[in-house]
Amino acid sequence: MLLRRIAQHVKNENWFAVTLDFIIVVIGVAVAMMGQQWLSERDQRINAVQAEKVLQADLLRNYFNAKERVTVSKCRIEAYQSIAQKLLEPGEEWIGMPRTSEGADVIGSITALPNLLRSPSRTWGSNNWHAELARGTFNSMEVDRRNSIDGIFKQAEHVEKLQRDIYTLQGRMKTLTFTMRIDQPDRFRYLDTLGEMDLKSGLSELIAGQIVTRIENIRIDLSPEFIMQNNELVTAHNKSAQTIYGDCYVPFNLNAITEPNLQGSQPRFYVA
Repeated sequence: MLLRRIAQHVKNENWFAVTLDFIIVVIGVAVAMMGQQWLSERDQRINAVQAEKVLQADLLRNYFNAKERVTVSKCRIEAYQSIAQKLLEPGEEWIGMPRTSEGADVIGSITALPNLLRSPSRTWGSNNWHAELARGTFNSMEVDRRNSIDGIFKQAEHVEKLQRDIYTLQGRMKTLTFTMRIDQPDRFRYLDTLGEMDLKSGLSELIAGQIVTRIENIRIDLSPEFIMQNNELVTAHNKSAQTIYGDCYVPFNLNAITEPNLQGSQPRFYVA
């Protein structure tokens, strides 16, 4: 209809009407594009809010993991030192050093040989973060904050790799739970394995401490419902860890990542 009218105005050489029709067309296209852009931005905001809810759960999970690994580090070091000292003793007689009790955790209850050492085994990182980052969901996020969160998850993935290596090495130490004869060369081989475990464990604990600090600095602002739900999760997590690690484990809560900091900066991560 509009095109026929424009053609008729051109035929009649009514240039004022042609100009007016052209302006109407331009305005109509501009309004349509603005409306489409507004809808797209609204959908992006909705997707970002939903994605951040999942992201927040992933951040808390990695925070739990990191806190656990940091709190057991002191006992881990003492256990390594004790084993190393015993391996350096003269003679070939070896008195078994069972480190874990039968059925103390899921892994310990399904393996045939007792574990000499127990290291936390958790799922780290966030597949959700990488997927949504690739889709552009977090493009509107503050650059420094986005880089900080990305760095947290990259560090977490590094810890998970170290964790796999540590568990492989721990498997080689299981025979030390039995009383037997161990000659000097074998003792040195065990010491080499223990040294590699110590290096990887120390590095994982160092990175875990950095993860704890970085997540606390993000200043996560939680809704009351979310806090209530996750306080129950933290309580269960603390109880489980204390059952496994005893006095080596130090319980924690969510205060460090929910309370305002001393500088008075406002939380920048909110889930409704």
